[in-house]
Amino acid sequence: MRILLALLVLLDSACAIGNYSPAEPARQSPAEPPNNQRELLSFSYIPESHGKLENNPQNLPLQSQVLLDHLEHNSGFMKVIVTSIPPAIGTHVNVYQNVGPYSSTWCTASSWSLGVIPCYFEGIAYETHFDVLVDNSLKQTYRYPIRRKAVNWIVLVPFFWINFLTTQYEEAFSGNIDQFIADARRDGVL
Repeated sequence: MRILLALLVLLDSACAIGNYSPAEPARQSPAEPPNNQRELLSFSYIPESHGKLENNPQNLPLQSQVLLDHLEHNSGFMKVIVTSIPPAIGTHVNVYQNVGPYSSTWCTASSWSLGVIPCYFEGIAYETHFDVLVDNSLKQTYRYPIRRKAVNWIVLVPFFWINFLTTQYEEAFSGNIDQFIADARRDGVL
């Protein structure tokens, strides 16, 4: 029975073709030269589960690892660390996401029918928030949507491979980070 249930869940996933946006934009200008770099930037990604953050990169959730990579290479700071508590002095970025409204009744029916009922969804899947704190005081807030377009129908099972050619969540999240870094540097808070 468990095997049948697992196969049904996989089949339902294979019925969907989806695309996230924004696609990762072209890389921003290179980071400032080392003599203009500031010392330390800290950040925290606050997941929906509010789980404990770790300083070990091997234990970081996907979003925290992606944030760490982008901030290390593009923010203009010499050192970037993950911490759940903003420091009293220095720059800190809190990052969290709100889940967008769930799709229509048809999409719920499509999911329950394992794709027999077709469904099309277009809308905001997530809204990524970046709160920049300087010396433990909120300086600026940035918000960027991650949109999703998807179609779910059992007839699409032979075409599930198209998902490998579309923009995935990780790429859209990376695009949000790059846009945040560009906007925050333009505004002088990073």
